[in-house]
Amino acid sequence: MTDIHKIQHTASTYPPLLTQLKDRKDRPEQLYVRGNLDTLTQLPMVAVVGTRKITPYGRAVIKRMVPTWVRHGLTIVSGLALGTDALVHEETLNAGGKTVAVLASGVDDPHISPRTNFCLAQRLLSENGVLVSEYSPGTTADAFRFPERNRIVAGLSQVVVVTEGTMKSGTLITAKWALEYGRDVFAVPGPITTEISNAPNWLISQGAHPLLQPEDLLEYLEIDTQKQPQKNKQQLSLNAALIYSKLKTGPASADNLIISSKLDTKTVLAAISELEINELIFCSGDLYTTRV
Repeated sequence: MTDIHKIQHTASTYPPLLTQLKDRKDRPEQLYVRGNLDTLTQLPMVAVVGTRKITPYGRAVIKRMVPTWVRHGLTIVSGLALGTDALVHEETLNAGGKTVAVLASGVDDPHISPRTNFCLAQRLLSENGVLVSEYSPGTTADAFRFPERNRIVAGLSQVVVVTEGTMKSGTLITAKWALEYGRDVFAVPGPITTEISNAPNWLISQGAHPLLQPEDLLEYLEIDTQKQPQKNKQQLSLNAALIYSKLKTGPASADNLIISSKLDTKTVLAAISELEINELIFCSGDLYTTRV
């Protein structure tokens, strides 16, 4: 097990944006941290939050947005919960980025919650990510701790991005903390016919920035989108080039690509990730489609 560090609010490794919180009850006196401590101070830091019951639309949004933000140096924060949080961390790691997972429990192995994401937490620790909690090792993830956790997610970040959520969701609680702390909120507009888009749509109606493409956030943060140009097709691996050629004939699911390419599942999924990172394809529902 990686070491658990106890960081006081006066330490140089304490997250800089948390130190700016005026109300001391909102600023944890100490944090318990596992992983790469440098990640805690890597700005710009952006939180991406949403529903545990993630929809295909929500998955497509995250897969489109997160790799681009990672390529431009953003550190991505979320809460390691099921659904949106887990996918946010996974996509950040797949793109080679830095990610912070804020827990509503202790960060020691027996108490990492939810247990379903234990392997994801271990991967995060092995790939320059960091687990953070204000709770000492041995603390269980009781229900009242999740709203408290959400304030840290908001406080760590310059911007909070809301992808999906109902009006009674923890997602909306995180957004409200962000506004209270003077952070800006971006929200992804969704269909008015689905309850899972009520929170982001309401936030937009109240003045949140609508997020239509990854560049919207980069421009807000004054990041030069031309600074790190994407790879071109000639720089792809042979497997990624093969999958790309299959998709040029039309959209296809991962299962169909495995069959048509005659490659194994792991190889095809790695090739898909490479193409997504380079923004050559995107996923809509269960189908992958080329951008160019």
